[in-house]
Amino acid sequence: MASTSEVGHARNIANLNLLNTNIEALGALYNPSNPKLHLSNLQAIYTNAFEKQENVNKLVAPYSTAVDEREALFKPLSTQLTKLRKAYKATEGVTDADLENFMTAVRKLKGVKKTPTKKNNNPEEEQISHSTSQMSYDQRTNNLDALISILENTPNYTPNETEYQIATYQAKKIEMLQKTQAVADAFIPLNSARGERNQIVYDDLDNLVDIASKAKDYIATILNTKSVQYKAIAKIKFKRR
Repeated sequence: MASTSEVGHARNIANLNLLNTNIEALGALYNPSNPKLHLSNLQAIYTNAFEKQENVNKLVAPYSTAVDEREALFKPLSTQLTKLRKAYKATEGVTDADLENFMTAVRKLKGVKKTPTKKNNNPEEEQISHSTSQMSYDQRTNNLDALISILENTPNYTPNETEYQIATYQAKKIEMLQKTQAVADAFIPLNSARGERNQIVYDDLDNLVDIASKAKDYIATILNTKSVQYKAIAKIKFKRR
C-alpha cells in the first residue's frame, strides 16, 4: 500500500534545503540581524527535520505491510461465512432458532464498516483514527469467537471438510488477533515519529515553516523583487498542514 501522506511534509523539508542553497549563493549579501535566520541555523533546522522525516519513512513500510496483511485476512471472511452457514444449516438437528442465533453472530461479523485508511497529519487525530480501527477489528474477532462458541455447542456439527471445521476457525481467530496486534505494534513508533517530525516542521515556536517564511521575507528586503534570483526564491513554498 503506497503512502502519499508524507509527501507534503517531505516537500517542506526539501524546500528548506533548496532555500538554503539559494541563500548560500547570496554570500555576504545575506546578513540578517535575527540570528534565527542565519544560514547556519536554517541548515541545522533542515538537518534535524530531514532526520526526523527519514525515521518516519522507515516506519511507514512495516505499518503499511501490517495493515495490508490484516485486511487480506479479514476481507474474504464474509464469503467464507456464507459457505459456513450452508454447512451449519446442513447439520442434523439444527433448528430454526439455532440458525437464527448463528445468523445473529454472522450479521455482527459482517456489519462492521471498514475504517478509512487515510492518514491524518495531526498525531492526536491519527491516534483516534487508529484506535477506532483497532476496536472495529477487535470487535469482529470477538464476534467470531461468539460464532465459534455456537459451533462448539451444536452437538452434530462435525463437518468432514477442513474449511468448515471448528479448529479451522479457532486458528483463524488466533491469526486475526496476531494481525491486529501487529498493526498496533507498528503504529505506535510510527505515530511517535510523525509527532516528532511535526513538532520541528510545524509546532515548535521556531518551526521550519515559520523560520523559512521569515527568511524569505528578509530576502525580499535585500533583492530586487523583479530580479531572476528573487523570483526563483519566491517560488519556494512552505505550507502548513
